[in-house]
Amino acid sequence: METFLIVMRESLEASLLVGILLTAIRKAGRPNDRKYVIAGVGTALLLCVAVLAGSRDLVTTLSGPLRNELDILVFFLAAFFLTTMVVWMHYHGKDLSRQLSGRVNTLLDSGEHGALFLLSFFGVFREGLETILFLWGIATQMGGASLSEMLWGLGGLAAGIGIVVLLFRGLVRIPLHTFFSVTSILLILFAAGMISAGVGRLVMIGALPPLVSQVWDSSGLLSEHNLLGGFMADFFGYRARPSLTVVLTTFTYTIVMMLWWLRSHRDSLRESTQAFRKGR
Repeated sequence: METFLIVMRESLEASLLVGILLTAIRKAGRPNDRKYVIAGVGTALLLCVAVLAGSRDLVTTLSGPLRNELDILVFFLAAFFLTTMVVWMHYHGKDLSRQLSGRVNTLLDSGEHGALFLLSFFGVFREGLETILFLWGIATQMGGASLSEMLWGLGGLAAGIGIVVLLFRGLVRIPLHTFFSVTSILLILFAAGMISAGVGRLVMIGALPPLVSQVWDSSGLLSEHNLLGGFMADFFGYRARPSLTVVLTTFTYTIVMMLWWLRSHRDSLRESTQAFRKGR
């Protein structure tokens, strides 16, 4: 499920960017300039496939401490990019269409077709790289990529692109601000899970002190080896016997980010509460 959500959100953001670019070109009456955007998208996708293939080869060639250190780095990079994605989309998502449309019109007027290519290329390539990084982190937590996760990823890709196609064709109306706000909560929890896994690995190799080796033991209530416990461990960083270092870092990140989310959505939450009360 985590794979589905992350791939859907990443593909939705990339598809939104491409859709906005193509719509601006169509409104400007310059249909021939679509080829620069399409070329940028195609090049970015080919490069992402090359990076994915190269990363798989890298994993198979590394072993021992180097592999462990790379996995730890991936955990923290994935948490960092998940966090920046949530924060950036909150502050810039509302004006994304207007800003991109204005930039495209300027580029079309000046005849800078190469910039159209680069704009679409870097937008799609960035989302693709982030997706590869996140999936690498998920696969590392789960001990390897499974067929079900690959299917979840393909489903997320189809859902993200499909939502944008339906939006631009006017067939559905989805409040994207609400969608991004709700999914941001899940992404914050996923990032906390990455931090938990990364800090846990650092404690395991002795790079960080555990402070207290075991804060609690909830294995009798929810084991990491059963279906629900394994799901919580893989997706949200649940640990049945966590060290104090893992608990402090994970809880600190989660509390700080959730307080930020509540503060940044204070007005919309207040409006929703008032509307609910009036409805009663």
